Formats: sequence, C-alpha cells, structure tokens
Amino acid sequence: MKYWLWFSLAWAVPLTDTICEPHIYTVQFYRGENTLSFPFLGLREDNYLTLEFDEVAEEAPSDFWVRIQLCSRTWEPSSLPLTEYWPAFVSDRITEFVPSYNTRVGYVHYRYRLRNAFQRSGFYVVEVFRENDPKRLVLRRRFYVVENVVKVQPDLSGQVVTGQRQRFQTIAFSVFPGSLNSTQAYQEFFCMLLQNGRWDNARAGLKPTFLYPDHLEYRFQAGLDMPAGVEFRVLDLRSILRRRSFQVERTFWTDSGIVVRLVAEQPRAGLAYTSQFDLNGRFFIQIQDALLDTVRLWQGRDELSSVQADYFWVEFRLQASTPYEKPLYVVGDFMGWRPDPRFQLTYDEQRGEYRGRILLKQGVYDYLYAVWDAEKGSFDPEPVEGSYFEAENLYAVLVGYRGFTDREDRVVGHRWLNYYEP
Repeated sequence: MKYWLWFSLAWAVPLTDTICEPHIYTVQFYRGENTLSFPFLGLREDNYLTLEFDEVAEEAPSDFWVRIQLCSRTWEPSSLPLTEYWPAFVSDRITEFVPSYNTRVGYVHYRYRLRNAFQRSGFYVVEVFRENDPKRLVLRRRFYVVENVVKVQPDLSGQVVTGQRQRFQTIAFSVFPGSLNSTQAYQEFFCMLLQNGRWDNARAGLKPTFLYPDHLEYRFQAGLDMPAGVEFRVLDLRSILRRRSFQVERTFWTDSGIVVRLVAEQPRAGLAYTSQFDLNGRFFIQIQDALLDTVRLWQGRDELSSVQADYFWVEFRLQASTPYEKPLYVVGDFMGWRPDPRFQLTYDEQRGEYRGRILLKQGVYDYLYAVWDAEKGSFDPEPVEGSYFEAENLYAVLVGYRGFTDREDRVVGHRWLNYYEP
C-alpha cells in the first residue's frame, strides 16, 4: 500500500520542458520542416513534428529513444492506456544522426520526425531517454494536438493604455462551441493563453465571463492581462569571419574554443519603447562561412548548417550598478525557458556588470535578460527589459474541454494571433 502511494505521488509531478544532461544543446521542436513554427498538430492532420538536438562531445553516437505521454491540463501524466491515444509504439529509437563536419567543436546532430498517429486531442510531451531507460531522461518538450471543433473569435479593440495599464496587453475572445454546446459550459470548458509559445508563463484555467446561447465570452479577467514585454534582442552568429553582428566587440581563441565577446548592453526598463523586427523568441541555425553546395540547392530546412555550423562561447555582458534580487539569465526559446544554470549570468562587482559565457551554435537568436521567479515558476524580463503595450507579440488561445463522459482533457480549438503586428 505504501509503495502504491509513493508511485502515485511520483507520477503526479507535472511534466515540464527540461534538459537533463549538460552536453545537450540546440533543441529545436517544430512543425514539419519550418524551424520557426511552434509545435502542435491537428487531430488526423497529415503532418509531423520534428525534434532536433546536438550532443556536444567527442564520442561515438549515443543510443537515444523517444516516448510519448498524454497529460492533463496541469501537465500531470494521464492514466489512460497508451493504446487509447498513441498506438504507434511504446518507445522508438532515434536512428537519424550525423556527426559534425569541419567544425572546431565536435558534436553529433540528432533528428527525429514524429508522425501524426494520435487518436485523441490533448496536451502531450515527447521525452528522449538514453538506452531506452525511463530513469535516464535526456530532454522533454511539450506540445498539443487539437480537434478544431469550436471557433475562436478574438476581440482586441478594448485595450486600455493609461497609467499602469501601459505595461499590459489585454486579450478578449469568444468561443463558439457549435456541436459541443451544453448547459454545463462553465464546468466543461477551460481556456489557456500562451505568449510567444511560452509554457512557463501560460495563463491556464480561464473560465468564461459571460454565457450566451451560442457562444462563451472571455474578458475582464486577471488571467487575460499579460505583461506586454518588449521586442527581443537579436544576435546574428551566422558569420564571425566575413561579417560580424553589430553587438560583437571582438573574437579571440581560448583552449576551450572561439569566444565571441559582445559589447556591454544596457537594461531597457524605464526607457522609451523602440520597435524592431524579431522572431518572437525563436531562433534558427544557419551559417554563411561554409563552402557553397554545388550538388543541390538549400531548400526548406538547412541540412548543411545542421552539421557544419560551429559552436562559439558567446560572452554576454549586462551593465548594472547593483545586482538584482533574483538570479539573472539569458533567456529565449534556445534554452527552453527553464532555469538552466548554463544560461545564468554572475554579477561582477568590480566591473558593475553581469557576465557569462554561453555555448551557442551558429545561427540567429532572439534573447532577453530576465530574472527567475521561483514562486511563479517562470521568467520575468520586466525588471531588466521593461514592459510596453506597443510590443508585438504572438498569442495562442487554446480551448480545452472535458465533458461528463470524457476521461481526460481535450483540446477542441485554438487560435494564433498577433498583437500590434507591424
């Protein structure tokens, strides 16, 4: 009895995005071949998800395996049998891997394509294990499968931008249940709001504010007010030999590899808002120093860059007269939005700045400086970067449903929308 209780509590731990091994870098998870897309699938959609990552080590390729797990809306593992939602396999070996070519830092690049064999919608995680051992977790990423049964209609016309409201963006929307309409809509429907595809600060459990005969209206809720943030900083590492990014102060060799030192940057909190193009936190891998491929054209996903892009130690520097009360990180999709110590900066009192060297693969990166709020379990860029209602963000409204006869949460609709799109 005690053993069963321990087992149940262990499985009740929410499954969040994570990287468990220090040699795993550059995790990408996206739809099809579009490396800048966010991972989701439509139920019975003819598409797939792609997972890519590097193991930075001068060793033979590792034996990695993949497993799928259905979760609840709070990311706790479902008790449903695997065959009810994923009949394809229990675990599957990653067989597509290539060692790096002509790089100063050696690594093995892995790619796995997850075909759409899902039997039900919901919240899912894909997990990678070493040698098919569930105790040796390597990484985990979250995604969802949607049925597209209901219609989501956004309403962005009611934004109030006076006083403290200038820090927020307010989302309002209506859900048209269609065939799912019932008298128990308040109990059966729930919504989730994502900003730029981030799960760490997602607003979950949103309930309808008003109930109408043909639709549910969501507005005037604290969960629908999101700190707007600011445009991401952009770092271009595609070439350090022929063309340098304007942030690069100098490059030099060390025993551990090439160091790319960036100019000392300033906090943006309290400054006037400035608009610039960004990738809403995403990144892509690409090189501009390699020899031209005369055999075939580069189409879609960049095959050459995945194995010929090199790794550099990028030295980030942020000036600060006094240290922040909470740990400071360089954050973005490239690090999974989790408090990984490899991306934390340390404060240098003599120089009056935060410093840290982070290993990054050649490409283009969106990043911010943010403090980790352990109580909320999310990153907060506002103390460093500020928050401005004019910022352009990409939001996703996910509509969940759990009817009286359902044994697990479903995702029955979604809508992606830009806020203040330039």
